[in-house]
Amino acid sequence: MNTNINLLLRTDEETLRRQKRVKTLNFIAIMFLAGVGGISLFLFLLIQITNSPGIKKEQNDIIEKISQFQNVGAKLFILNNRIGNIEKVLEKRIDLSRVTSGLLAKIPNQLSIDDLEVDDKSVVITGQSKSLWAIGEFINNLAGMVRKKEIIKSLTLNSLMFDEGRNVYQVSIKAEL
Repeated sequence: MNTNINLLLRTDEETLRRQKRVKTLNFIAIMFLAGVGGISLFLFLLIQITNSPGIKKEQNDIIEKISQFQNVGAKLFILNNRIGNIEKVLEKRIDLSRVTSGLLAKIPNQLSIDDLEVDDKSVVITGQSKSLWAIGEFINNLAGMVRKKEIIKSLTLNSLMFDEGRNVYQVSIKAEL
């Protein structure tokens, strides 16, 4: 067994120098922190005391200019929002001139149109002719458009009558867009 074991720390000169250096560095760090804090507080108070009327006027001018730009910005935002909504409506809207021109191109010469009602989902065409052949040709043309899926999706014959007083056939057709 070894009897030369010493459990107490030796306090030699090297350890004392290290402790002294650590105390010195801690003191310098605390002084540096206090100095920076003191300088910051001094500068803050100096700025608060010397806030001249010229600077206040400049602040007010800048605030006024910014508020003018806020009004312009708000108007621009509203305008862009409305333009976006108009674009959405135009994308959903059906081109009725294309629909009507496509349907009117399928009308035979012997058939005269009395009424043409167009909305966003359907078209109702009412016409008359002295010839039943012209009405048949018109219905066949529209049925061909349904088969080819041009413009209209479905076709319904609402009525087909003969007016003996005027000696004409009258037809009413509804087409779903």
